[in-house]
Amino acid sequence: MKKKAFVCFLAAAMLTVSAEPAFAKEAESSGIQFAGSATESVAESTDESMAESAAETAGESNVPAAPYNQTLDVCYTLALNAINEEDYEAAKDYLSVCFGYCDPNTDPDTYADLLLKQACINSIEEKNDLALRNLDAAIRIRPDLADAYLVRTEVNVAQGNVDKAVEDLEKYIELTEDTSLYATVAQLQEAKGDMQAAQDAYDKYVQGSGEQDEEAGFQSGLYRMQNGSYEEAIEAFETYRDDETFGAGALYNIGVCKMDMGDYAGAVEAFDDCEEKGGTFEGLYYNRGVCHLLNEEWEEGAADFESSIENEPYVDDATYNLAVCQMQQEEYETAIDTFTAYINGEAVSAETLEEESAEAAEGEESTEAPEGEESTEAPEGEESAEAAEGEESAEAAEGEESAEAAEGEESAEAVEGEESTEIPKEENEAETDRIINYGAYYYRAVCEGAIGRLEEALADYTACIDNGYELTQSYYQRAQVYAALGDAENQNLDLAESLKYTE
Repeated sequence: MKKKAFVCFLAAAMLTVSAEPAFAKEAESSGIQFAGSATESVAESTDESMAESAAETAGESNVPAAPYNQTLDVCYTLALNAINEEDYEAAKDYLSVCFGYCDPNTDPDTYADLLLKQACINSIEEKNDLALRNLDAAIRIRPDLADAYLVRTEVNVAQGNVDKAVEDLEKYIELTEDTSLYATVAQLQEAKGDMQAAQDAYDKYVQGSGEQDEEAGFQSGLYRMQNGSYEEAIEAFETYRDDETFGAGALYNIGVCKMDMGDYAGAVEAFDDCEEKGGTFEGLYYNRGVCHLLNEEWEEGAADFESSIENEPYVDDATYNLAVCQMQQEEYETAIDTFTAYINGEAVSAETLEEESAEAAEGEESTEAPEGEESTEAPEGEESAEAAEGEESAEAAEGEESAEAAEGEESAEAVEGEESTEIPKEENEAETDRIINYGAYYYRAVCEGAIGRLEEALADYTACIDNGYELTQSYYQRAQVYAALGDAENQNLDLAESLKYTE
């Protein structure tokens, strides 16, 4: 059964770590606001071998204190002023002069600081390889230069080196004890796809400064939900049930968790509470409809799938499931129309289907199903409610009024499943790339057989057989249609074929 839902992480999913915090820390005494863009890099004019040599020799014991150098002091101040004015060309020129007057052996702190500033300019100019060289040299000179690790985190993220970015950011946290950045570590781990590591990092955030973050527990629930720890996730979300801001989202997420746990009645209750609280999350109707369907609550399921068709983007799957609910209520004419709409890729509405069914009923009388035919039997081993062959991972809702209101990114990962068969070109020339569940042909044939449309049922069972859909049942059901048509020869052939595919 395909499930639809949406995960929106309340902590914004930022895959870049701005270099600005590093500048902000440096600028506390100078008022620097370091942001914007620049053009040329000054790295080429820097003696890189000198930086590497300085990195090797700086920090040795008994290093004499650096003598005061007025030229260095003036150019350093002018560089800071240029940075503040976002005049990076001038800043690079002044930094070049500073390198000429700064001795890395006697003043490693200043030299490392100059390398850091140069790296930041290179990062802003997106010259990341040069920035990394500057940062590596700065860290070799000053292994405890926390801001260098923070900027290197940014550069590594920009280059897609997430593992290195995580390592650098954790080093920055170690040096500064700023545990709030574990939330960013969690985001980076999530970007790598390591949800357990993301959860562990976020737990560290919650244990630190995150304890005062009202969203922290909600986010913890999201990570546990994605890791499949549904009971722990539900426990986290329950604390937000009555929260004005996060209550509806928490209830929706509880519904998704219970749905994945197979507690469909509990999921329906949570979805009902979410709707009552004003939640309008995309997937609410569809998921609740699936729960009703799996509990064989056909009427309630049909109502939710109709609402999903009208309000959510899952028209195909909702239409298929709506038809199943109609079939199970023995509304065969309506179900045939709905299965046909699904097969043809047509958007349907409840009113349209009712009108079409009423028109069809006026011109045709229903007849009994062929004797011996199991008119509503699902293929053995298959749930009649199956919306598509394959599943999508459940996503959790953001704790806002609506999932659409989220400004952050939605994460949606499809779980690998069985691929459905492509629609035959003669069925829909305009959408040859669309895939379809051939269960729609099978169940439409069941409905057609139930009201005596034997030739149509025969064609649909044949379509199932031609496309390899549930061959044991498809051959067996087609044999029943041949029997009703008085064709004993083909009946026997199909019965014999059905035995070939019986496990």
